[in-house]
Amino acid sequence: MACCIESRRSAVPSSSRTCSTSCSNSDLSSVQPGMNPPRLGLRWRYRCCMTFMQAWWEALWALVLESGMWLVVGFAVAGAMHALVPAGFIERQLSGRGAWPILKASLLGIPLPLCSCSVIPVAAGLRSGGASRGSAAAFAISTPQTGEESIPLTWALFGPVYALSRPIIALVTAFTAGVLIELFGAETSRTSALADSGAHSPGPSGERAGSRRDPGEGSPKGACCGGSVPSSGLADPVTFAPGGRKTESCCSTTKIERRGWGDRIGAGFRHGFITMPIDLAPWLAIGLMLAAVVTAAVPTGWIENNIGTGIGTMLLMVLIGIPLYICATSSTPLAYTLVAAGLSPGAALVLLLAGPATNVATIAWAIKDLGVKATAIYLGTIAIVSVAAGVVFDAMLRSTVHLAETGGVHEHAGVGLAYAVGAVLFTALLGWSLVMRAERWMERRRARAAPGACCAH
Repeated sequence: MACCIESRRSAVPSSSRTCSTSCSNSDLSSVQPGMNPPRLGLRWRYRCCMTFMQAWWEALWALVLESGMWLVVGFAVAGAMHALVPAGFIERQLSGRGAWPILKASLLGIPLPLCSCSVIPVAAGLRSGGASRGSAAAFAISTPQTGEESIPLTWALFGPVYALSRPIIALVTAFTAGVLIELFGAETSRTSALADSGAHSPGPSGERAGSRRDPGEGSPKGACCGGSVPSSGLADPVTFAPGGRKTESCCSTTKIERRGWGDRIGAGFRHGFITMPIDLAPWLAIGLMLAAVVTAAVPTGWIENNIGTGIGTMLLMVLIGIPLYICATSSTPLAYTLVAAGLSPGAALVLLLAGPATNVATIAWAIKDLGVKATAIYLGTIAIVSVAAGVVFDAMLRSTVHLAETGGVHEHAGVGLAYAVGAVLFTALLGWSLVMRAERWMERRRARAAPGACCAH
């Protein structure tokens, strides 16, 4: 049994690369290969546990130091896009059938800051607004696979070629799935016909779970005539127009209130640095902590020697990624540590493509809104294109991957200061977001437990 956790990467500070003297002087030094180690005392276990915790903590900080500044930049870009994209723009662009709306859906989804869960109500709204099955599916695939916050983070951890590969492959996957669904995904069963008519029918009877329109979002074509919805102080994670916009009923003749640049900037700031961090905080925290565990516990080359790096490993990544909720941003540090531990960049790319693209909730939406046949095409395209991309990347572009190394990247004082400031800002933002998320959860519990809360579900 190894007594110490040996760090393999220069991204981990040097203090975690040195074995503890208390471990090296233990009784295990006399154990020969193949022999069972002696019974471990509590004091020895405590020392080795502390050694691992120190390595984990230093690996976690190294990851935050590498990714914090880029995540802050990504949140800022997300806020700017939220402020600049007008209401109803997405629906207007994706209406109609054919290859052109599918291509636009694939392109428009790439920069939007939505995960595979928050994209569901948006895709459902597009479907109810007149978008075809192919356009809705393409948007639901390309949007969570990448985004403006995950691309700079991937650039920082893997290099430019790997970072640019993610949106390009996401575009190919989404467009391919959309075209195939448009050509072969039509359902002929009565159940599908009822679901399809329900997707386009107005009123509460045709409204699906998750298809609720958000404050400030333009009403889609064919949407029901509803009253105005007051905006909350925090923009909804799935809105595209600046939060706080005054909306009226679609039957009303009152025009939507125009907003100045000051209001737009404020709404963009709230979305980028309040709504999005609160929405992503748990998954970012889990992803970074798991990545640190891999960094501290898995020796260099262990995955390559014991699991392999061929197509079998890529298929395993697909099976792991498709049913699970894996955010495109939070999964990037985990993929980084897996590659550093010996996983091929192509296999990690499969995880980064198949994981964020879908999960159990997305599959349920696809069955309901697109049909069983279209869902099978949806999942099959994601799996096949992801594995093919991984194989091609390992065969042709593997040498272009340059894993981030703290010692080499931050030699310049100015660069090191920028990364340190970004890490501190991100840590503070993440901590605040986790607290806010916990408070909201407690408020919902109190509201459900309150007497007379008959409408709480």
